[in-house]
Amino acid sequence: MQKTKIASLLAAALSLQAAGVAADNLVCNGTGMDWYTGMVGETPCQTYQKLRRICNSQYTVGVQSTATPPDFCTDQVSSCCCNTLAFSLSMLCLNCQQNIGNTTGYDAGTGAYQDYLGSCPNPQTKKLPTDIQTAVCNEPIKIDDDIYTNGWDDGSWF
Repeated sequence: MQKTKIASLLAAALSLQAAGVAADNLVCNGTGMDWYTGMVGETPCQTYQKLRRICNSQYTVGVQSTATPPDFCTDQVSSCCCNTLAFSLSMLCLNCQQNIGNTTGYDAGTGAYQDYLGSCPNPQTKKLPTDIQTAVCNEPIKIDDDIYTNGWDDGSWF
């Protein structure tokens, strides 16, 4: 009986620790992204996670890789991440998680956007699919207008 209690307490502690780690991934480490938080009212990591959760309710922002791309669009329903907006938010999230201070921060290297997309069937440039945009408005998820202008019309990101 005692072993069962200890196992339950250990499982609960690990669960809380995992939840804390996930929450920490949404926080900016430094003031370099305060401009975004001031405009939108949340960190870019929070916005990115909300957007991805429209298609995958289990999506959780992890530690974004400094070896860009910081994340990958691998969800089975990829409409929420198969676009330049989600990629931009993932890059902003990377810069949020790193203490970039007053520097220009991390930029996507040549080919990073294509790597992020992986096998996306229909990548969208400078827009979200209509059904996803409707969901963004209904949630409501605030995405700064400038995010809709990032990227190049041909889908390249360099």
